[in-house]
Amino acid sequence: MPVVYIDLPSGLSTASKTRLVREATAALHEAYPIPDTRVYLRDWSQESVGIDGDLAAPFRPICNYVVPPGLPAEAKRRLVARVSTALGEACGLPQHNIPLPSGRTVSTRWVLSFFNEYPLDRAALDGLMAFENPMVTESMEASMQAPGAAHS
Repeated sequence: MPVVYIDLPSGLSTASKTRLVREATAALHEAYPIPDTRVYLRDWSQESVGIDGDLAAPFRPICNYVVPPGLPAEAKRRLVARVSTALGEACGLPQHNIPLPSGRTVSTRWVLSFFNEYPLDRAALDGLMAFENPMVTESMEASMQAPGAAHS
C-alpha cells in the first residue's frame, strides 16, 4: 500500500535506478511494513523543468509519499533521510551550502519530499477498503506492537 513517486532527471542508468528502487522500497517498507510497497520513477528531461524561473536548471528531485497517516515525525525523518541519500547518490547531486540571513548556513541536495496521507477509509486494493484489508490492518498492528516500533 505505501507508494512513493520520485521525479528525477532522465538519463540515469538502469543500475542506478535499480539501487534507488531497492533502497526506497526498503526504507518505505521499514516505515510502513505493509505488503505491496510501490516505487514509481518519473523521468524528466532538462528541457521540461524550470527552477526559480530558469529552464533547464540543474535538476532538483521530488518525492511524493502516498501513505497511511500516523507515522511519527522521527520515523518520517529517517524515511526521507534514507530516500534522499539514495536519490542524491543515484543522481550524483552535489551538496550546496546556503547562507541564511542569520549568518547560519544550511547544507542541502535539494531533494524535496511531500507526504500525502490517506486515511484507511480513503484507500482500497481491488474491491477491499484498506481498513478491512488484513494485509494492511494486521501489518500495521504488528508493527505497532513490535519492540522498538517506529510507530510507538
